[in-house]
Amino acid sequence: MQPPPRKVKVTQELKHTHAEQISRLHIKHQTECDLLEDLRTFSQKKAAVERDYAQALHKLSNQYLKREWPASLPEEPTDHRNMYTVWKAYLEGTVQVTQSRITACENYRNQVSDPAKTARLQKEHQLRKLGS
Repeated sequence: MQPPPRKVKVTQELKHTHAEQISRLHIKHQTECDLLEDLRTFSQKKAAVERDYAQALHKLSNQYLKREWPASLPEEPTDHRNMYTVWKAYLEGTVQVTQSRITACENYRNQVSDPAKTARLQKEHQLRKLGS
């Protein structure tokens, strides 16, 4: 015959359940903080790569724009039958696009990275409050 099951005090059982829940919540918050930090780091690195690409393309386009054009170029810039005019328009368009890319990179970094950092700091603050 087996002895009767031990009766555990209700308060001890509640403390144990509470400790488990706090532990799970702590793990959840820590995981979310890590994810937010990864998101912030990724967005910063992505913006830096995009910015470097745009700056390199901008520099390349400007180098080709500075080249001497043949003397046979017409003074009329609207003559799209001339291949030099088309090439120059293409390079000028590329310069404008790269400037837009650089601006977009800065906006992306500001719109994603900074709010992610703020959210992570808030999560860490909640985590510290939970631990107290």
